Amino acid sequence: MSDPMTDRLPPHNKEAERSVLGGVLRDPDMLPSVQQILKGDNFYFDAHQKIYQAISDLANENQPFDLVLIHERLKKNKQLEDVGGVMYLTELWDSVPTGANAEYHAKIVRDTAMVRSLIHAGNEILRDSYDRTQSADELVSQAERKIMDIAKAGMVGETYTLTQTLHEAFTRLDSRIGKDNLAVSGLPTGYVDLDNITAGLQKSELVIVAARPSVGKTAFALNIVRNIITNINPSEPPAVVAFFSLEMARIELAERLLCAQSRVDSHKVRKGHLNSDDIQKLMDAGDVLRQARLYIDDTPSRSMIQIGASCRRIDKKHEKEGGLQLVVIDYLQLIEPENRRDPRQEQVAQVSRRLKFLARELNIPVIALAQVNRASEDRQDHKPRLADLRESGSIEQDADTCMMLHRPGKFDGATDDNILEIIIAKQRNGPTGEITLTWRKGYNRYENYIADANHNDGL
Repeated sequence: MSDPMTDRLPPHNKEAERSVLGGVLRDPDMLPSVQQILKGDNFYFDAHQKIYQAISDLANENQPFDLVLIHERLKKNKQLEDVGGVMYLTELWDSVPTGANAEYHAKIVRDTAMVRSLIHAGNEILRDSYDRTQSADELVSQAERKIMDIAKAGMVGETYTLTQTLHEAFTRLDSRIGKDNLAVSGLPTGYVDLDNITAGLQKSELVIVAARPSVGKTAFALNIVRNIITNINPSEPPAVVAFFSLEMARIELAERLLCAQSRVDSHKVRKGHLNSDDIQKLMDAGDVLRQARLYIDDTPSRSMIQIGASCRRIDKKHEKEGGLQLVVIDYLQLIEPENRRDPRQEQVAQVSRRLKFLARELNIPVIALAQVNRASEDRQDHKPRLADLRESGSIEQDADTCMMLHRPGKFDGATDDNILEIIIAKQRNGPTGEITLTWRKGYNRYENYIADANHNDGL
């Protein structure tokens, strides 16, 4: 008995394909717009692929194309009979009265081609799954890569005039001028000196926070998140933040947030040695944090496809309130690669690029924590540098801002170990420099260094 699924013809739209070719023949000026949408193999019919290729070849050679010239090119390529001869070319010309709708029909052809690709990928995934010659993880990784390749192939490029872009720039400038705090145009981190250098966390930017293990990357990122989600403005909806923890369990993160917010010693919380005052502080902190819209994903093995899908769901869920506003990932080198067989450097490079794409797609800042190698420990000042980023130089290349964390007290013994130096080693759209924060170790809390100098513990 035959399988009705395999007996079906793959999805296609012959009339849309004919309309694209007829439209381009009628109006050659439509070809550049069509070429931004379609590739030759998007056509289902072989004759249409060959005709489209002949048109594209003539255009790429800066030659005009019409029925006569295309006829001659196909004849030269010995493809004229394959496409149905001059009679079929004439039919294409007659199939549409104008080329005005060629772009619209091209999108139909592209979408139908994507559906065919999905069917093909699905069949391959089924075949490989039944064969069981690979591990489940490898099968999932391959399936993710196939779907991602189809999604990328369907992306349509678009260009904008300088006039349009200047209008967007002045609109953004107007929104910045209208703010009470002119120094911060992005999402405020809650740290005055840091916001003065970066103007806040900027939309569509990838921010790398890098350091050696146990310097305080997670605590720093969590404190930025805490500052953002507890900065409740009655005139604006609470910020929506997603935190992907590939190393630490969500309950540990929740305890850290409680200690930082309440200023209760984390060691006392861990041991359960709490007095009534401590418990009240924790309860009050919990009331504040419950108002926040923070999503925590502590799944230890996550790929960029899974992270991206989660972010899009959260963004869609809060679309009416402004959507997702910040993503934090702890940490970059623990993200599952798309292909485990690739060299490690290429795996990290792919993850780094995906993070930047995610920031641009959702138009939000993405903070990714990263490890640095041991080279900094051998230097006299022990300060990390961009070149110390582990496993791939593409992290530095893709990042808009790179912050290197350094605790001098860990090395020299003389400096107060409560001091954290943040080295802005790269900022694509702003200055570099260094700032200092105070580390309240017992509370898992970072505070403004200037405020501490003035004996003010407030943020």
